[in-house]
Amino acid sequence: MFGTGHVAVWLARQTEREIIGSCEKHLTMIFAIVEKFKIFIEKYSQNNIEESRYLANEISDLEREADRIKEGIIENLMKSAIHPMDQDEIIKLITVSDDIAAHIKSATRKLLYTSPQEVPAHIKSGLVSIVNALVEEKNALKETIDALSAKKGSVRVMAEKTERLEESIDDMRVDLLAQVLKWGDSSKYVSNWLMLKESIENIETASDRMEDTADVLRAMAILRGKQ
Repeated sequence: MFGTGHVAVWLARQTEREIIGSCEKHLTMIFAIVEKFKIFIEKYSQNNIEESRYLANEISDLEREADRIKEGIIENLMKSAIHPMDQDEIIKLITVSDDIAAHIKSATRKLLYTSPQEVPAHIKSGLVSIVNALVEEKNALKETIDALSAKKGSVRVMAEKTERLEESIDDMRVDLLAQVLKWGDSSKYVSNWLMLKESIENIETASDRMEDTADVLRAMAILRGKQ
């Protein structure tokens, strides 16, 4: 029989595995939101308002579900015997990654205040391109998680790939904003270009939070002696 100390350690590790599993479920929900947002942007660029609204509602539902999972993780952490340092890592992971979903949801809501048929085709094309890059960054982040949890590849390498994609998206944002502001000089409705500008900022911030999430995963890997 194990002593009480051994049992306590085993229970703490068991709880940590369960919480990490919930974190992966939370991140899977975040990734689903990114994929849904890609479809939303495609429909928006095609001036399909009805389908865009439907997808925006789905994104809101997924974001609420992600919030529910996050709250459950925090509640379980408060009752767990996990070391405070490990708790801090997990809280950072779920709060930073949760911001990805929040900014994507905000971007969809703002775009619904615009009239896509009034937006120039080259700007809508730019939106599609920047969101495709966001999906690519999401894929790199997922590979970072896989590297940490299943030892598939290098956490450091995949985190650096996520960082490079974020830098690329930031450059795309600057170019796209310049196009939006130029269009704004002649746009009939201020709300069109203003909300579009704000939604692009949300997309770039979601990209920033992906990079931040990769940084948290890299720190977790270092503390666990993984590369």
